[in-house]
Amino acid sequence: MDSVRELIQFLQPNQRLDLKAVALTHVLSLTGSAEGKEAILSLDEMLMAIFGLTIDANATIAKDAVLSLINLTAEEEGAIKVFELAKQVTPTFAIVDMAAKQITDEQAELADAWSMVLSNLTRVESLVHAILDSLEPTLSQLAKAFAQLDYNKKKCKLHYLAPIFCNLTQVPRGRELCCQPKYRLLEKLLPFASFEESVVRRGGTIGILKNICFDCVYHDVILNEQDDILVAILQPLCGPEEFSDEDNEKLPIELQYLPESKTRETDPDLRKMLLECLLQLCATRRCREVLRAKGVYEILREYHKWEAKVGRDSDCVLACENVVDILIKKEEEIGLDNYKVEVQVPPDQTEKFVQEDAAYVKSLLD
Repeated sequence: MDSVRELIQFLQPNQRLDLKAVALTHVLSLTGSAEGKEAILSLDEMLMAIFGLTIDANATIAKDAVLSLINLTAEEEGAIKVFELAKQVTPTFAIVDMAAKQITDEQAELADAWSMVLSNLTRVESLVHAILDSLEPTLSQLAKAFAQLDYNKKKCKLHYLAPIFCNLTQVPRGRELCCQPKYRLLEKLLPFASFEESVVRRGGTIGILKNICFDCVYHDVILNEQDDILVAILQPLCGPEEFSDEDNEKLPIELQYLPESKTRETDPDLRKMLLECLLQLCATRRCREVLRAKGVYEILREYHKWEAKVGRDSDCVLACENVVDILIKKEEEIGLDNYKVEVQVPPDQTEKFVQEDAAYVKSLLD
């Protein structure tokens, strides 16, 4: 601990550049281990010094300081410590404002690094409300930076804006802001649910859809007349299979007559998230009827065949069947308007169902 503490004197803004660089390089290496992070997080003066160096005139120093913050905020305890200390120091280190400023600056060389810091901070649900207070005025610009692939002129990709938006939708206020016509966030984010070049960007976008689908308040927004959100959910689950003319007429126009080169989402975790979106949309009778009318059953019928033979992920098979089991039933058989409100499963029965599902899926894939 004493050896770590001794580094603080070399991390001051007015210190010689060579000493500062060597000390910060050592600090950065320490943040790569659990023991090193624990030592640094216990020293407020060390964290304050790192805060100051993120705006150092030397680009390498500033970069290593921000990279250190990425590692220090990777776990919840560290993220909370860094966020709270940043508010307490004098003068205040406005870490969220700093991150947003860098991310929205087209010429910022550290935009990607700062987006990773902000992604780590927003992952902690207890911090999201305070972070939204700072971010709300810049949401439109952040969405623009995300949607415009060549936004940053220093070759920063800004892929981590997707998990940032996803993390913000953990809380009701974040979901509300995302769905507000004022910001047009959903409209700008939707195309990236099928973005092949980055699983981070794709996964964050799908996570946003999942969080919104889990809130029944927005089901009418999701199943709108434009079908844009439903298409974003279904498109990664679609393959090149041909449908009959009758089935094709049900599908949203964007999903009709897909080319032979069409492939499905390769990440099973993301496929499962998309299927969970559909399951949540099955909560109410009106939404179930919309899903049936839009050909969701027909798409999942073909998807299930593919998953059982090619994808071969047991969780995805089961998630698909959970949706299909609802959609193939007539509403008279279901007899419920809202599954979420009217169905309560005893804990002992839940465990029994889980075991039975596991045994069934195993037999299907064997």
